[in-house]
Amino acid sequence: MFGETARRLAALGCPFWCLAVTPALADDSAATLAAGGLVLQKTDKIALVSEDLYLSATTVRISYRFRNLTTTDYSTTIAFPMPDFTGGGVNFETAVPDPASDNFMKFSTVVDGQPVSSQLEQRAFLTSDGKPDVEITSKLRALRIPLVPTVDATEAAVGQLPDNERKSLVDANILDVGESSNYKGEQTTLYPLWTLRSKYWRTQVFPKEQDIVVQQTYVPIAGNLVGVPSGFPDLDPKTRDAYRTKYCTDESFLKSARALYQRAGSEYAKTYSAFEQYVSYIITSGGNWAGPIGDFKLIVDKGDPSAFVSFCGSDIKKINPTQFEVEIKNFTPKHDIDILFLKADPAQ
Repeated sequence: MFGETARRLAALGCPFWCLAVTPALADDSAATLAAGGLVLQKTDKIALVSEDLYLSATTVRISYRFRNLTTTDYSTTIAFPMPDFTGGGVNFETAVPDPASDNFMKFSTVVDGQPVSSQLEQRAFLTSDGKPDVEITSKLRALRIPLVPTVDATEAAVGQLPDNERKSLVDANILDVGESSNYKGEQTTLYPLWTLRSKYWRTQVFPKEQDIVVQQTYVPIAGNLVGVPSGFPDLDPKTRDAYRTKYCTDESFLKSARALYQRAGSEYAKTYSAFEQYVSYIITSGGNWAGPIGDFKLIVDKGDPSAFVSFCGSDIKKINPTQFEVEIKNFTPKHDIDILFLKADPAQ
């Protein structure tokens, strides 16, 4: 475990193995539809009475209880931003739940026990450090290329394009030739390089002086890295501090990581492998309601009783062999939630 203790978080550099995904998802927020996309809008008419949040490497469940503080029905647009999702080259692998679907994280919403549908807004961008983003949504749609930047979603559509069009997309850094040194028009797998930005939204009516319960579920995009780098015997101080800052890893957790690293690299390696797994949840963007979250409950589930987990928080309680609970009253989130799992599997 994490020494059965935890603290808060800041930032750790995210190389390719973090899957080039802005961590997990965010809370609902009141919003208006404006030119260029959704714009979050603050309101003092709706209070978030409670939020129950369940996080694991395979499932995220959120149950919100909202209350209309006014004497009239209140209607507003509710937005749910998906994570930025960036494609990559041949060495880039992502554990995307449903890569061929626009709803690639299997997002669903239930309001007061009834399933509801949401509109999906998706836009594709080429991004580069230090340069303005370039939107290519219209170009991809004109070529009938799906916006989800995975080979599963795009390969068939790209394969139908003439060679000169495919070469043009490579030259524009929209597609990557992977292991091919030069693109000469041959039929080869081309890897999407753009970033997809998605938002679900819907109009929600909050009845006067009443509560409504909104429940949302989705499958997170979990980062995975074989090798347990947090357990490296010569882990440099800067990296160790980064783990401690982001995931609140204490000495007990790091000792467990070193043991896993050594076991996976020893005579057990033929029958045993260990890896790190990362899940993040953006909670700070949801503070547009009246006041703080009245009652906040977080449950982190490591899944396997033999796994280890570290995350930041206070007054963390172990409630069963796999789950840890945090409860806070009048909660105003200051940081997002990042979770580090250490797991072991029989070698394939």
